[in-house]
Amino acid sequence: MNMALMEESLAAVCARLPACRPHCALIAGSGWAPALDALATRARTRYADIPHLGALAVPGHPGELRLATHAGCEALVFAGRRHWYEGGGWEPVALPVYLALKLGASVLVLTNAAGGIREDLAPGDLMTITDHINAMGVNPLVGNRDPLWGPLFADQTCVYDAPLRLCLDAAAARSGVALTRGVYAAVSGPVYETPAEIRALRAAGADAVGMSTVPEALLGSAAGMRVLGIACVSNRAARSNAPRLNHADAVAVTTAAAPRMRALLCALLEDIPKYAALPRESA
Repeated sequence: MNMALMEESLAAVCARLPACRPHCALIAGSGWAPALDALATRARTRYADIPHLGALAVPGHPGELRLATHAGCEALVFAGRRHWYEGGGWEPVALPVYLALKLGASVLVLTNAAGGIREDLAPGDLMTITDHINAMGVNPLVGNRDPLWGPLFADQTCVYDAPLRLCLDAAAARSGVALTRGVYAAVSGPVYETPAEIRALRAAGADAVGMSTVPEALLGSAAGMRVLGIACVSNRAARSNAPRLNHADAVAVTTAAAPRMRALLCALLEDIPKYAALPRESA
């Protein structure tokens, strides 16, 4: 990764979002944008106006960085994400994590739309990510020499923070939102998986699959952030003789789930400040 490019992006964001001191950063995946409406936005800027982040071309991703607040929690909200499959390199993918770190956020909340592999996962279900499988064939830390991202051989034993997962469980209970747990597998995309690939991922222990989240999660974890991942099951992953998959249908499912996602995120943000103040290793 070219850290000089990231520094240029940071300077632009600091100029557009002054006095930004977030408790957490939230990266919203496909279809999650409507769930952000309940947050009070203090300032915003388009991705297109942030050097080296750039406008988004993927439907369901507005492409806007917001400084938002809810219940005393200040959040750096990325309404949409860049993906490895877009071909822009790792800088656009890693930039949200870099900006969050540099602006002082200690908690990283990642959301996505995913294909359900486990048989009991139905479209619209919300799943806490307990662990992941990197099946992308690439890793954003290859060639890293910057200490910001932690040691060369970063430990990934517990990428998704256990206390934050309990916090999410409590938020789900308060908001009356059903929540399940599972392992998320990331593939490079942009094509959907074949039935044979889904069988292989199921055998490897994956419960859901998508084309994002894992790069940001491993970067945040390696850098010492407390990471939380939430997937909305947007479709059943590829099966023989099943209906053909398309992105528009996946976004439609997550959009329909927006009221539950909104309630869950609002309840979660109520508790984030107290977790953000704790060192990761002592929680």
